[in-house]
Amino acid sequence: MEPRGEQDTKQRTGSFESGFSLPELLVVIAMMAIFITFAGPAFNESYRAYKVRSSALELSDSLRAARQVAVATQTLNSLVVNTAGASYSWTDSKGRLRTTNLQSPVRFVAATPATVTFASNGTVSTGAATISLQNTINGTRADRWTLDLNTVGRVTSTYSQVAP
Repeated sequence: MEPRGEQDTKQRTGSFESGFSLPELLVVIAMMAIFITFAGPAFNESYRAYKVRSSALELSDSLRAARQVAVATQTLNSLVVNTAGASYSWTDSKGRLRTTNLQSPVRFVAATPATVTFASNGTVSTGAATISLQNTINGTRADRWTLDLNTVGRVTSTYSQVAP
């Protein structure tokens, strides 16, 4: 003969279906709504910061690629920045023009000079260059990435927060 407590347990588990009750589901939905309310804007700001950072990294890679093409083909190669059109272009090793548009709403703040020309030895024949990209993150902050290219073709990037 089984003790009374074990017999009651068997009867209860066999007669009830497993699942969540309505109050439990409502509590979980309320917690998710609170999380989304507070975390949503932070995700949006992170995404905007990501856009300008990735655009700066892509431009930096393109500058390095244009320099590598100049050295590999032993010819001049230029990267042209179109600040008004938010794009830049350069010629690859097969002679194809590569044009890249910045991710919207990232924009160029400055590009001096607008055309960066690499000599066949990898140096910058147009002198040192500075290119700045910016994106507004929120009403009080904008992220700016400044790419500096020295005369030997080395690219360095600097991050700063500025007023929009």
